[in-house]
Amino acid sequence: MTETIPVIYIKCSSCAARNHCETCGRELSEALSAKPGITSAGVDIPNKRVTVTHTLDPDALEDALDAMGLLLG
Repeated sequence: MTETIPVIYIKCSSCAARNHCETCGRELSEALSAKPGITSAGVDIPNKRVTVTHTLDPDALEDALDAMGLLLG
């Protein structure tokens, strides 16, 4: 299943001013795609959304996003 989910990004180790960039989104996308049950992911920080193709139940997906510092918005 592919979903686009609104999120609030709360963890950022590289910018104290909360000016999130493409690089950070790309790194999060790669890390999220490596998680079991997730086939692909695209993190769009400026627009506060994640597009993810997965086989997870809603709670497992929320846990995976939360572990990355992304909270459902």
